[in-house]
Amino acid sequence: MTDSHESVESALKLVYGFRSTQVTYVVAKLGLADQLADGPLTAIELASRVNVKPENLGRVLRLAAFFGVVAEVPGERFELTSLGRMLGTDAAGSIKATAIMLGEEHYGAWGSLLHSVKTSEPAFEHVYGAPFFDYMAAHPDVQATFDAAMSAGMDVMLESLGDAYDFSGSRLVVDVGGGNGSVAAMILKRHPQLEAVIYDQAQVLAAAESYLTAAGVRSQCRLVPGNFFESVPEGGDAYVLSNIVHDWDDERALRILRNCRAAMAPDAVVLLLEAVLPEHGSPSVAAMADVNMMVLLTGRERTEKQYAALLEAAGLRLSKVTPIWARESLIEARPL
Repeated sequence: MTDSHESVESALKLVYGFRSTQVTYVVAKLGLADQLADGPLTAIELASRVNVKPENLGRVLRLAAFFGVVAEVPGERFELTSLGRMLGTDAAGSIKATAIMLGEEHYGAWGSLLHSVKTSEPAFEHVYGAPFFDYMAAHPDVQATFDAAMSAGMDVMLESLGDAYDFSGSRLVVDVGGGNGSVAAMILKRHPQLEAVIYDQAQVLAAAESYLTAAGVRSQCRLVPGNFFESVPEGGDAYVLSNIVHDWDDERALRILRNCRAAMAPDAVVLLLEAVLPEHGSPSVAAMADVNMMVLLTGRERTEKQYAALLEAAGLRLSKVTPIWARESLIEARPL
């Protein structure tokens, strides 16, 4: 293949990316990886299990094979690849919930990226008629998928967090915007001497009860409903905010951080888990997350200098930044 042909092929893969997103979504939404977990099946066998049209499913599976999600084997059967196994419900590092999330409302919002570029308004609100978090509050199924997607890979990330920060001297962790409690649960499993406050809106905390019970840490947790734009619970030794600050513009992010500062003792710490953009625009996966914040919300990813300035305005000093997993870094901040 000539360089020219390779360039054309690469360009086509780029512009046809929406197709791989939707094929992966269909595989995840129909639970095909779970159906194929015990071995290869034909499209007819699969279709009867998930109640879809066999011929059309077969066509989609052939495209899924092109994308490396499944492989076609003798007997007109399809089997999972190592990539496809990650779409299984119980797979280690499962991306099933993420694939469903990105194939539904996120997909529609990204279809109006140009609207955000032209107007600075979140494309999500333009498409769905409500701000992102308000929409999820009105659609519990969407909230549940979002929570599951945010929890995906959390065990790997938080194992790295445990190596990056020593919680041995802490007594109480406050998980600000803690959602279903997955971040706190992983910290508590590694540090059983800790107790945690999961702080979020009441309708979000409804999912935390069952999650924390299943994780075996419910007795170590208090679920506190509230609004982090108004206040944050006092008494914590460590205030953890996992992918919270990037959701908001500087004004509202500053409000959250100032509330954390007001609640903190002089020797407490704020721990932000966030993607940190490089200072000079070099290619970075964090750039993808940055545009996602533009599409969904009014937020953004930030550079280390931008985080330092934001924290200082809130009465906090950025003391350390430690890359921990994929695009995520641990940002430590202490009272000025």
